[in-house]
This record gives sequence, C-alpha cells and structure tokens, in this order.
Amino acid sequence: MEQDQEIQRAGGFWLWLTRAWFALTRRKIRLLHAGDMTADGPALFAVSHPAGFLHALVLAVALERPVHCLLPQSLARGPLARFLARQLGMILLEDEGPLSEAALREGIDVLSGGGALMVFADTGTAGRGAPGAFASTAAALVWRAEAQHVGRRVAVHPVHLFLSKSTAQSREILIYVDLVMDRPEGRPTAVSQDADTQAFATTLEARFQENAFQLRPADLEYFLGDLEEVLRTGLQEDWASRPEWKQDTDGFVLSRLVTDWVRQTNCSNPARLVTLRKSLDDHRRLQKECALRELEVEGVGSPLSSGWRRSVLWLEAVLGLPIALYGLLNHLAIVLVLFLARSFKGTNARARSTELTLRGVVILVFYTLQIFLVAHWRGRAAAGYYAPTLPVSGIYLWRYVGLLRPQARLMFIALTIPPLTRKIKRLRRELLEELDQTLTAHEEKTSVAQ
Repeated sequence: MEQDQEIQRAGGFWLWLTRAWFALTRRKIRLLHAGDMTADGPALFAVSHPAGFLHALVLAVALERPVHCLLPQSLARGPLARFLARQLGMILLEDEGPLSEAALREGIDVLSGGGALMVFADTGTAGRGAPGAFASTAAALVWRAEAQHVGRRVAVHPVHLFLSKSTAQSREILIYVDLVMDRPEGRPTAVSQDADTQAFATTLEARFQENAFQLRPADLEYFLGDLEEVLRTGLQEDWASRPEWKQDTDGFVLSRLVTDWVRQTNCSNPARLVTLRKSLDDHRRLQKECALRELEVEGVGSPLSSGWRRSVLWLEAVLGLPIALYGLLNHLAIVLVLFLARSFKGTNARARSTELTLRGVVILVFYTLQIFLVAHWRGRAAAGYYAPTLPVSGIYLWRYVGLLRPQARLMFIALTIPPLTRKIKRLRRELLEELDQTLTAHEEKTSVAQ
C-alpha cells in the first residue's frame, strides 16, 4: 500500500497530464470489466496485448488503482518517455527477453508490498507450440510472490486491450478487465514450482485466447480467405512480369506461418487484424468498382466494347471539337431565339408543321443576317466562302451532340479505369509489403525463441 501511495503522490500530476494529452488528441478511453477490481492487496494485471509504451500509458491512466508496469526500456524511446515512465511507476527492463533476476525481484517486491503490477504477454519470446509461453512471466511472478509470503494470495486479472493504430479508424480505446482467476488453494513449494508455474501459465494463456475483442471464427476464416486471394493476386502480377515464367497460382494456400500469426494476433492484438481487415475491404471494394466500370464500358452492346470503336470515337471527339464549336458559335443566337419561343418544349400548342416552319424561318433570317454582316465587314468574297459553312457546321453540330451525348458518361468512366487500377495495385503492394515485414519479424522472434 505504501508503494501505491507513493505513485499517487509522485505521479498524480503526470497522470493528470497524460489524461489531458489523450483528451487533446480526442482519444476516448473506455474501461470495461466483468466485476469489481481489487481495491487493495496484491494484484497482477496480465495483459494479453504485446508490450508498448502507449499501451502502458493507456492502462496506467485507465486502471482504478496505482499500478506498476514491467516494460522493456527499448519501448520508452527518448529521455522524455523514460522520465514519464519512471514518474508513473513503470519498471523499465533492460531488454525484451526473459526477466532478469533483478527485474523479477523488483516485481515481486511490488506484489509483496500489496501493490498492483501490470505485465504484458510474452509475445516477443514465446515459441510456437509451447503451451503457456505467452504467460510465463506473469505465472513466475505470481508463484514467487506467493511462495515468499505464504497465505497471501495475488489477485490475477486477465486484461484485453483494443487500440487502433490510426485515429481515423477509431478514436476509442477499449480495455476489458476480466474477473479474478480462480486458482486451487495450496502452499507453493519448491518441489512443485515448475509444474505449478506451467499449469498456471497454461490456464492464463487460455484466458488470453478468449480475448473479448477478437474476430469471431467465421469472420477469421473470411479474413484468411481474403488474405489468400490478395497474396495470390500479388504472386500472379509478380510472375506475369517475368519473361517466360510459366508457373501459376493454382493450388496456392496460405503457409502455416501466416495462419499461425493471424490466429495469434487475433488473441493478442485484434486491432491489428481489424486494420488489415479494413485494408482488405478497401481493396475488395475497389476491385468490385473497377470490374463494374469495365463491364459497363466494355460489355456486350456498348459502343465502347471494342478497342477500335473506342479509338474512332475518341478521334472524332478530339478532331471534331473545333468544327462543333464553330457550328455552336454560328447557331448560338438561333438556339437562343428558339429556346425563348419554346420551340424545344414538347408541351407547346403549336402544330408540328407550324413548328418546323417557325424553325426554318428563324434559321433563314439569321443565316441571311450573318452573311450580310460578313459581306459588310469582310467583303463579298469572304461572305461567299462563309455562307456554305453555316448549314454544314450546323448539321455537324447536330451530329456531334447526338454522337457524344449518350456516350459522354461511358467515355468519362473509361478515363477513370486506368487510375483506379493503379490505385488498386498500389494498395495491394503496400498491404503485401506491410504483411511481409510483419511476418519476417514474427518468424525471427519465434525462431529465436525455439
């Protein structure tokens, strides 16, 4: 209890400052727990999440009692981070490997004094297939503390944490503190140390695997299927770029390394899978959108279905634009007068023959006026050249509008397909690079542990 009071006195201001920082960054911390946490007495909070300085700050701020945290010193980067860690009662370890005797002794002293201790899962040193490896540090601390102070039980709370890497995905930080673990009564002895520690570590790891925030089995299988599809597509693109490469991706399945990492991460850091899930969903959505656009542009019956048709249409659209603009300039006044006369509205009461006569008279009057003005300003020769262009440009303007108006949308969609395809490839490449780096680091850790 004296150590708890010491943290409250020394770290109260820094706890308040840390809470203020989370408030300024608009990160909301929500503490969820299935029962009341131990108000006093030794307690160990075993966190299923991999160790991290930000995660330790979140838990220090959220928990209802002062708590010391075992944290590798390499995670508290910089003098300011190390200063803040010490002010908040964190116990900085030399490395991420197994606890040294001095660090173990320091953690036991916290529990022996009736304080609260927080320990992250041993994801950095646990080998694959070793039961209880992720909770070995927590189990060793509990056994040593109870063996040193016979009759004084340590309350062990499994803790699950959900912290999104990006605030764009979620500003909420969720913490679930589980009920105190039930353990058989009995006095720890040196003879049964290994067996008792291993049994408790296995039980605690089983509680880790019941992470409150993990993906459900059906969602996890769906995620693995999407991941396999993205990896297969990436391989297809890579192999297609190699000359005379004949291997295909038929029969491709995810390796055991990938599936093991996904299932382990689902228990220890589900927020990471949610982030990958979001990237996979974006990739799938863009693929579907691109496929729909290609089907609309190149589908059966589309005037843009073949490459030569598309080329001819674009060629006429570009080369015919000056002629169409010339025709529009010549007929702009005519269109304006007919519009004001409601000639283009199908609801007017005029007969069809009257309507055609009106249009012909308006066109003839304006043609005569325009030719007269050109003859007055430029001479009769210029007017003679100008006169035949009036009906020709008008007819072509009518054709140009009739040609492009129904195809304008398809032509615009066709322009958006190449950049959308590049975006899909870039997203897939970034996803595969991130996954490759993560799996490489995971493989290195597990190989060292084994």
